[in-house]
Amino acid sequence: MTPGRRLVFRTAATVTVAALAADVMTGCGRAALPAHALAQIRSATPTTPPPPTAPAPAAVRPAPLGHDGLPEVLSQIKTTDKVVFITVDDGWQKDPGFVKLIRDRKIPITVFLMNDAAKENYGYFRQLQQAGALIEDHTLTHPVMTRLSYAQQKYQICHSADLYAQQYGVRPTLFRAPYGISNNTTRRAAKACGMRALFFWKETARGTILYQVPGGLHPGDVILVHFLPHMTRNFLAMLKRIKKQGFTPAAFKDYLPAGYFQ
Repeated sequence: MTPGRRLVFRTAATVTVAALAADVMTGCGRAALPAHALAQIRSATPTTPPPPTAPAPAAVRPAPLGHDGLPEVLSQIKTTDKVVFITVDDGWQKDPGFVKLIRDRKIPITVFLMNDAAKENYGYFRQLQQAGALIEDHTLTHPVMTRLSYAQQKYQICHSADLYAQQYGVRPTLFRAPYGISNNTTRRAAKACGMRALFFWKETARGTILYQVPGGLHPGDVILVHFLPHMTRNFLAMLKRIKKQGFTPAAFKDYLPAGYFQ
């Protein structure tokens, strides 16, 4: 027998076995096969391999804590990239043009929201969130935190975070103390409320930029801005000064581990 004819014979035999198995299994009226023959037919039937197992999700790197086990206070993100991080505090002035600027130019900002300033119009900050802004925690009433007890500080941080979670669908994990004044009690309260870090700043800006460290901007600097009158005009002036020094605004989420936000 030639190889070609042997291949035809084997193919025909395979079809015959498959057809015979179908007859037996569907009850076509033919004589029943012995059990051992039926077992052979079933063992010859091809099976579909199971789907591959999905890889385990990558572990989320947690936010680092200080040597005392409490959240760190950051005013600069470690990077060699020429980027800065713009943060905007409180929320008293609600300039519609500022929302348009952030949305149209896709400028990354982090809003540290204070509830007394925000509660009359939570929707304004929802527009900023939809434009890409992070909404983070800046207390309920803007007190000097170091004058409060642990329980009072915890209430200021936790309750505002709960309110923002209801309003914006994401609970804050970053905290800024009013006036930048905090102590270890503040850090303990922040940790109890789920905050991963406290934020200070390197520069403040209201059109012009005021430097805490001489020599202009540095990679990873955090800049503090407030929601004030003439917000859009002053913000544009600040952006020009940032660009003139060769820097670009960046988002915290692009430079901090995911553990800061979970």
